[in-house]
Order: sequence, then C-alpha cells, then structure tokens
Amino acid sequence: MEEFIAAEKQLTNEIEEILRGQDENTKMAKKAGKLIMSTLTSFRKIIRDKGFKRDEDEIFFFKNIKPKIQAYLIFFSILTEFETSKYHMIDEEMNNLIEKKMRMFRHLIRENLDFVTYYTEGLTHLDRLYFLRPADIQKVTRHSTSVMLDPEFNTTYDGVAANIIAHKLLLNYLFPEQQNKIKIPKVHKLKWTASKADFIELVYGLQATLAVKGGDVEIKELCQALHSIFEVQIDDPYRIFIDITGRKMTKLKFIPKMEDGLLRKIDEANEFK
Repeated sequence: MEEFIAAEKQLTNEIEEILRGQDENTKMAKKAGKLIMSTLTSFRKIIRDKGFKRDEDEIFFFKNIKPKIQAYLIFFSILTEFETSKYHMIDEEMNNLIEKKMRMFRHLIRENLDFVTYYTEGLTHLDRLYFLRPADIQKVTRHSTSVMLDPEFNTTYDGVAANIIAHKLLLNYLFPEQQNKIKIPKVHKLKWTASKADFIELVYGLQATLAVKGGDVEIKELCQALHSIFEVQIDDPYRIFIDITGRKMTKLKFIPKMEDGLLRKIDEANEFK
C-alpha cells in the first residue's frame, strides 16, 4: 500500500506543478495525461501481479487513491475539449458547452445521490460494497458499467467517486472566485502538540471504547470533530493507523503515556487529602 500512496503523492505534486505553469490547456493536458496513464497502468500491473494483502488495503486504494488520479484524467480531458472547441465556437456556444459539462456532473450527482452523500461525508459502513472487487452491483448505470469491462481494476463506484472529485477540480478551475466567496473567520483553537500518530491513537481509542455515541461514529467523523477543537489536519487517518499496526515493538505509545500521566495526577491529588 505504501508504494501506491507514495506514487499518488508524487503524481499529485507533479500535476500541481503543471497547473502552476504557463502552458496552454492542451499542452497541460498532454503532459498530465501521460503521467496519469503511466501511473494507472503501473498500478494495474502491480494489482494484477500481487493483488492486495487485505480487504482494507483494497478498499483504501479504490476509495482514496485511484479516484483522485482518475479525477485528474477526467478534468484534463474536459479542459482539452474546451481548448479545442474555442477555435470554432463563439462565446455563447462555449458557455453552452461549459454548462453542458456542468449538467453532466449534476445528473451524475442526482443519479447517485445516496453514494455522493456517503462519499463526501467520509462514511465507511458500506465500503465493502462500494470499493471491493467484485462487489454485488446493486445499481448499474452508465457511470458504473466499467466494472464489467475491467473487473480487475474497477469497483462498483470508484469511477463515480472520481467524477465527484473531477467536478470539484473543474469548478475550482473555471470559477475560482465563486469557490472562495465564503470565508470562515479563523477562531482561536487549542493546538494539538503531540504527534499525528498520537492523535490517531486517541481517535481509534475513543471509537473502540464506545466512548462517543456508544461507538456509532465513523473514524472520519471523529477526526473532523476533533480537528475543529485541536487545529490538527489529518487527511488519511487510515494510513497512519496502518503504520501503527505495523509497529515492531509496542503497538501503542500515546494511550499508555496518557494513562501514566493521569495516574500521576491522581497520586498528586491524593497527597493533599
């Protein structure tokens, strides 16, 4: 899994560098497309040859890694279409083309509203249905039929997830001023000063002990709630948790430290009784 994560991060950095460049859309798309296709081809070969060690790794790949990369492919293909069309379309026709693409995404969202809500809110309870191969196809649409064409490299909804991300990329590119209109004032927060791994220990510990909502809470939801309190941003809590499970010696570091600290406080309080 680490090689997929590292490759996705490197590709994202390279694409962001391309977007910051001065090339026209067609050249940008050509450069990015070559990188994206090379990465996806490499991923497909690795998965065909080695597979995944655990279902959790497969879910993480098809939920978090492949959709991000495929979203860039969708985004740049649309930019190329815009760039090609502008040479033979007047402004009104170009605006109509842009609106047509926006309608395409809006239709996809309406057609898959339950999944869009599930994915954008970071839920996990249906991950095995949406992001494992093969999964029972509850709903076949023109957006999910690719799983039938290439079942080795597609799940039921990872392509829909890619379109959700591509839609946001396109909106940010075409209408950046609209995306930045709402400014949330920064308020004073408590700063988390331990490590990110310590933070993930706390989050998973709260869920595992059923301390929040009787355990009926997703890791992503807990992270978001604590982010707003402790001003710590962790995009991939699962990746850090995987690192924790792979520790050679002591699996837990922060929770035992917290227990020791609390016991010292109790002993200090007892001294004054």
